[in-house]
Amino acid sequence: MKLLTAIAVAALSLPFGANAFAQSNPSGLTRAEVMAQLQQAQAEGLVPVRSNDYPPSDAEIARNREIYAIQHGVGDAGAVKTAGAAVGQGGVGSN
Repeated sequence: MKLLTAIAVAALSLPFGANAFAQSNPSGLTRAEVMAQLQQAQAEGLVPVRSNDYPPSDAEIARNREIYAIQHGVGDAGAVKTAGAAVGQGGVGSN
């Protein structure tokens, strides 16, 4: 009798235990939306950042924007202002 009771309790508890691992509410973002947000953040110069420069400084954001523009052929990559300096005034991106 004890064995039958144990089996019944185990069988009845299985559906309740399975619900504990089910994802009840999805995150709401699709993979495409996340990729679009990541690409937008890259275009704005917010990523990538070095681990010792968080939150990114204005100079780091300007540098990331310039690199993104060069890599993706966006607009006038040479005319990107860096850290508030006018083009050709020896901003962060110039050597």
